[in-house]
Amino acid sequence: MLMYQIQSVLVYTFIWGSIYLLISLGFSLICGVLRIFHLGYGVTFVLAAYGTYALMNELHLSLWTAIPLIFVLQIVIALLVFYKGIFQRYLEQEEILLTLSILVFLAVTHLANHIYPITAGVSLPTTIIDGTFLIGKVRISYQMLFAALAGIVVTSLFVWMFLKTRIGLIIRAMSQDIHASRLMGADVNMMYYLAMALSVIPPTICVLMIAPFWSIDPHMGMGLLITAMLVSILGGLGNLKGSIVASYLIGFIHAFVSFFYVSRFMGFAALVVTLMVMIFKRGGLYPGETIW
Repeated sequence: MLMYQIQSVLVYTFIWGSIYLLISLGFSLICGVLRIFHLGYGVTFVLAAYGTYALMNELHLSLWTAIPLIFVLQIVIALLVFYKGIFQRYLEQEEILLTLSILVFLAVTHLANHIYPITAGVSLPTTIIDGTFLIGKVRISYQMLFAALAGIVVTSLFVWMFLKTRIGLIIRAMSQDIHASRLMGADVNMMYYLAMALSVIPPTICVLMIAPFWSIDPHMGMGLLITAMLVSILGGLGNLKGSIVASYLIGFIHAFVSFFYVSRFMGFAALVVTLMVMIFKRGGLYPGETIW
């Protein structure tokens, strides 16, 4: 029994930690580049699930047509509604910015709940391979494994971009000193647009990957937003390296509490650990004014 519990903790630390990477990556990017605590970030999860479902069931599009369209829709909303409509206008009035962001999120959540209540049974046919397999004594589904691998691949691509490309260099410079970046000729506004567009990619992929085994409901965005916030705060707001470490740390906490105690306690345990880290290490695991 003890060996099974240990194996389960190790396997689900990897699975959940990798999925938490997808959940939190966009939030960390916005915190690191735009220096905005984006409370409207949860809308991305709701739109990914219900937007894809609506395209398939209302417009009768195929899954492979709906997926690229939902990415385009997410980017348009991120740029026009959040960046142009809210962030640019109220960048110096943070309380208004935060209020408007979460109001947009709540409005979309309630709209989804009105059109597709929980009883509607919304589901997305995004399963790659049906079935389960064993890792040691632990049985997991292929879909969970693919979701975890997607988290690693997407995160690796983001890290590669930030470390190895000119655009990544500019974004890192902006996260360190926005005024010096302007003086050096960086097109700051264009980089902000790019950051907003990139921020919706990981959470959209996440929802599409976890839909077959994760409960889809109109209020799912709030729980996923809290997870993204928790990871970013624990890792150090806006620090991608910290978010990677924090994702697996929270994955370990959730897995350990689930298999050695009771699963309903895992959220509280993660909050307590985050609070303790913030008390004794100001700014989180990797505090600093840079995205990497």
